[in-house]
Amino acid sequence: MTVSSLFGDMIIIALFMLTGFFAREIIKPIQRLFLPSSLIGGLIALILGQQMLGIVEIPASFSSFSNVLIAPILAALLFGVTINRKKIVGYLDYICVEQAIYGMQMCLGAGLGAALAVIWPGLPLGWGSMGVFAFQGGHGNAGAAGQTYTELGIPENLSIGMVLATFGLIVAMLAGMIMVNIGVRKGWSKFVKDPQKQPSWYYGGALPEDKRGPIGLTVTSSISINHLALQAGWLLTAVFAGRMLIQLVGLFWDSVSVLPTVMQGIAGGAIVWNAARLVKLERFIDVKFIHQMSGFLLEVVVLTAMATLDLELISTFIVPIVVYTLVCSAVTLMIAFGGCKLFCREEWFEKALMAYGVGTGNTATGLALVRAVDPDSQSAAPDNHGIYSAVMCWKEAFAGLVPVWMMTGLGMTMGVGAVMCAVCLGIGFALFARPGKA
Repeated sequence: MTVSSLFGDMIIIALFMLTGFFAREIIKPIQRLFLPSSLIGGLIALILGQQMLGIVEIPASFSSFSNVLIAPILAALLFGVTINRKKIVGYLDYICVEQAIYGMQMCLGAGLGAALAVIWPGLPLGWGSMGVFAFQGGHGNAGAAGQTYTELGIPENLSIGMVLATFGLIVAMLAGMIMVNIGVRKGWSKFVKDPQKQPSWYYGGALPEDKRGPIGLTVTSSISINHLALQAGWLLTAVFAGRMLIQLVGLFWDSVSVLPTVMQGIAGGAIVWNAARLVKLERFIDVKFIHQMSGFLLEVVVLTAMATLDLELISTFIVPIVVYTLVCSAVTLMIAFGGCKLFCREEWFEKALMAYGVGTGNTATGLALVRAVDPDSQSAAPDNHGIYSAVMCWKEAFAGLVPVWMMTGLGMTMGVGAVMCAVCLGIGFALFARPGKA
């Protein structure tokens, strides 16, 4: 790939990104499913591309973007992560529920995928392990795990992961809104008596002037350095630090070479952020803007991955994918609502909506479901999830580890997932279970 070809690829990406954005603006029902513009643009590119209509030629390089960009995307997640012990204790009830869901999806997903592969023997190895990443982190985490599988010689799992993430978003909103209406009628909601309709700008369109905000704050004079250049420097330095760490470990442990690209980003982000804090340089890091850059790169990964979906594979195995989605989503719903009702003394219903939305779609769907019963943003559920994300940021490493484990069988993945789920539920029952709430 030359600089010229890369520039040409970015032009095509930009065109389809805008196409997806305006399609989302015009077709209002799409907004209610919280499908991002990058996903819509990628699907349009897929339809117009070589696999379907053949009107547009999708560059072969599109399939390689996730391999390169996933490291800085995950590195950015570690910037700004700080742990507050008091909040950990205060929000442990929610943490137990959400992490139990994660462990369940890891265990059940791998096992269910293997069982369905007996009926549909052509399913790629390890495809069932993609569910926990697709449902828990959406298209970004699915891309990370899919890229690891690609490095291991199973690129088909990337396509499956993207489809699972899309199905998860749809199920999250449909089933989630059903639970919103049931909960309000039964009096479970603390803040409202009727499901709240959101303002139109919440789903799309131009934001009102009083709702617009900066994507970051400058930290030094532009005479010294452009703000984007400085923050990009921090982010890419994190990727470099991760690479150097892997190379250093490789001097003593040859097997480190099996660790995927995603581990470089996670390790590098942790190193650079904590090193900057140690020497008091975090004042030069604009965490919000770095997360915005990560979001931009994620949009590119989602669009290019959707544009290069393996349609033959998906059409062949659409039935097991749908069955898998419905089973995992149903069990997720039971743990989210059952666990929160048992463990959470305050706002159990709002926390359950958050846990279910995040566990089948992404953070945005969880927030949307909570917002439906909390129009004035009084609920502590979003704050609970923020603390959970900080405390459990280490779980992002599973996107690199689980595919490696799956190469040698189901045991490690299912075992770790089962133990994680059992321990979290055990802690919840021991510390928080309320008599009469079962």
